[in-house]
Amino acid sequence: MNPTLKLGNMKEEHDAWQDRIQFLKKEIETFKTHLGSVVVGDFKPKNAMASVEHFQNQFILQREQLDIIRHDLKQHENLIEDVEKGVVAEPEPGLDNVHKVQREKLEQFEKIFHDLRKEFNIFLDKVDY
Repeated sequence: MNPTLKLGNMKEEHDAWQDRIQFLKKEIETFKTHLGSVVVGDFKPKNAMASVEHFQNQFILQREQLDIIRHDLKQHENLIEDVEKGVVAEPEPGLDNVHKVQREKLEQFEKIFHDLRKEFNIFLDKVDY
């Protein structure tokens, strides 16, 4: 594959990843709003507050993880641009391998977040949200 085309494809994928991260951040904010509604609601099943605290902590942790991933992606994007401009040489493992690692990080996060989303929706159903 043409190196310029390969770098362009990587940058396009980065843009898609950044959009996905923004979407997930907004989803976390929506979850936090729903969680706040549970706290101020009239009916709270047994152990609901423990679950509220659990989800509150999870949302904070997931937001922090997204910030780390976003930062790592930006660093990788900067590396791609520097390689493209000829400012730096391609890293030893190769941009393809580095790019693959970044993709895997986001995919792994999305799997974990999917499970959290499912768990949170089950909780909301239990508290009759």
